[in-house]
Amino acid sequence: MEKSTLRICSRSDAGIRIGNEDACGVRWYDHPLGTVTLLAVADGLGGHPAGEVASALAVDTIMKVTGDQLPLLQDLGTDQMRRLMEFGFMEANNVVIATGEHDEKCQGLGTTLVAAMVTESDECIIGSIGDSRAYLVAQRMHRITRDHSRVQELVEEGVLTPAEAERHPMKHIVTRIIGRRGDQPDIFTCNLGESRLLLCTDGLVDGMCEPDILAIMRGMGIPGICGTLVEKARERSRDNITVVVAEWAGRNNR
Repeated sequence: MEKSTLRICSRSDAGIRIGNEDACGVRWYDHPLGTVTLLAVADGLGGHPAGEVASALAVDTIMKVTGDQLPLLQDLGTDQMRRLMEFGFMEANNVVIATGEHDEKCQGLGTTLVAAMVTESDECIIGSIGDSRAYLVAQRMHRITRDHSRVQELVEEGVLTPAEAERHPMKHIVTRIIGRRGDQPDIFTCNLGESRLLLCTDGLVDGMCEPDILAIMRGMGIPGICGTLVEKARERSRDNITVVVAEWAGRNNR
């Protein structure tokens, strides 16, 4: 996929599981001040009913809300884009909650969601709830998002080291989700520049350590990089695996 010189690849795979409760999406939106690209990745909560419904609803809703609201923005500045991202997460939360309340088969719906809006001026607005992640990757991997999980809280309290957290049996227990009233996203801003943007569900880091992810991210081009990340993670991951990678064409991204 390519438009406005932003190159993107994506792949979602069930891994060793029977069904795939992950979802992802990529969409371009035209605005008088330039094209905006939206990338989104969601991971329906394991053990909850209809996880694949929750993740698809979250991705579809934030895509629709962005398409409806973006033309109403007078500019594509940071403040307006942040508010739009926050509104997209709020609406995704409302839709998932309402579906869970009105469909007996979907009671208790929940999902993670990480999304990024990239403007032609190279501004990147990232929203996150749960433990799906966003990274900027160049010579090193920089994790932009913070996991909303009990294990991450233990790391911040000094109880666990980051290495211990990656192996902890409670690492998949999230503390904020799409599908629960009052849960708010974290919003981050950055510039893509010559880096690559990686969005992923926790199935990727369940199957690969960050140094191995970095080696592939630096050693391959789009679109093959997404398939290689998923296939490598499948060797060890116990979960669904979803990745989206974006870079500006014509820049030295490795």
